[in-house]
Amino acid sequence: MEYLIISLFYISFGVLAWKNFKLALYFVFLLLPTYRVQFDLSAGVLAKVGIFNLPFNLLSGIIWVLVLIFFIQHIKDIPNLFKNFKSKLKNLSAGQAGKNNVFSSFRWPIILIIISAYIATFFVKNSIGALGLFKSYFLEAIFFFVLLVFNLKRENFKNCIYSLQILVFLIFGVALFQKFSGNFIFNTTNILEQGRVTTFFGYPNANGLILLPVFFLTFINLLKDKKVWLKLFNIITLILSVIVIYWARSESALIAIIAGLLLFVLFKIVKNKKFILGISLLIVIIACILPFIVKAPQEIDEPGTVNYTLKQKILLQDLSGQVRRQMWQETIEYLKDYPILGAGLTGYQEKIEPYHQTEYIEIFLYPHNIFLNFWVSLGILGLIGFFWLAVLLIAKLVASYQVTLLHQDSGGQASSKEHLILLIAFLAIIIQGIVEVPYFKNDLAIIWWLIIAGYLIYKK
Repeated sequence: MEYLIISLFYISFGVLAWKNFKLALYFVFLLLPTYRVQFDLSAGVLAKVGIFNLPFNLLSGIIWVLVLIFFIQHIKDIPNLFKNFKSKLKNLSAGQAGKNNVFSSFRWPIILIIISAYIATFFVKNSIGALGLFKSYFLEAIFFFVLLVFNLKRENFKNCIYSLQILVFLIFGVALFQKFSGNFIFNTTNILEQGRVTTFFGYPNANGLILLPVFFLTFINLLKDKKVWLKLFNIITLILSVIVIYWARSESALIAIIAGLLLFVLFKIVKNKKFILGISLLIVIIACILPFIVKAPQEIDEPGTVNYTLKQKILLQDLSGQVRRQMWQETIEYLKDYPILGAGLTGYQEKIEPYHQTEYIEIFLYPHNIFLNFWVSLGILGLIGFFWLAVLLIAKLVASYQVTLLHQDSGGQASSKEHLILLIAFLAIIIQGIVEVPYFKNDLAIIWWLIIAGYLIYKK
């Protein structure tokens, strides 16, 4: 019965995608939580064609349906991909293809990330699980990113955000029920989280991780929409996002929201390109080096024994901060011994165990710092690819923001809102990523690539 329902869902979604591909793309954002609906293909018919027991979920299938339909609808264009291949390769090596390539210079760090992620599946015990993560976090997310860039125009991007905004309303509805009934609060962590909503997800902070970028992306629609009811819809989205984040007690998301809003005001006041680029890169550098300059606590407090001040929370002196400082230290010690390959996908918990110091604190899936997450999971090549991509995106967003400002000053119609908001959204993710894991999850990976797609779409 389960497989019948799933099959009917995919057939219905496939029909929608065939008739209206863009609408199907928008629906993916509304259906992001469906990665939680997992099933084993080894028990079904697909096991007979070699998929075996590779981890699979409803969201993964949705993306593969889109890829398949896009391929079928454009099958006549495939021969053109290889037409004049030799001359294109020559131009590429001469550096001339970047002008006409929709992905511009992003293609090289993206290729490096994909290669390093695939390599990271080979030297772990759970190779099937690692391949599943590679499939979901990188292959599928980047395939969907390519579909967005090829199919959407400037006027379409806001519809992706509308879909995410509708998802915010659904998340709020579940959070409201959990908050006032106390029922159906599913928590996958080992620490009791009393009073914190989890909504569709398995832990409270997942809400802050997905709602933070949606919060800032909503400003694109808020500043562009002219109709009163749409402006009201956008404002309510912002309010509901903050309420859910507060109920989930996702302190990192609240701090990132405040920091992002301050950056938005600052960059609107000081419109100097060098200043904006300098501040943006400084945030990236701080996120990168902070784990290396803070000291691990000599002793971690017992849970529930101490009430912490706001200052202690900001300085990472509360229990959560102590745990993260210890994780960072343990991870750095591990990376000193294995700097090139890291731990691989799915290998962190097992390989960090000899370095773990506090028995009553669980070993988490990742070290909760955006740069350590990539380094320990994908190795040094993955870290280089991520850092390269992050700096490149920031530089291009700042340059685009500056160019559109110049157009405005000369009487042009170009708008700088989108570029600035995409920059702020990305920087907010980096700020939250100082103490969190804002990429290694199905929904978060897709939103991450949505921001990059947003730059390329508005660049068209």
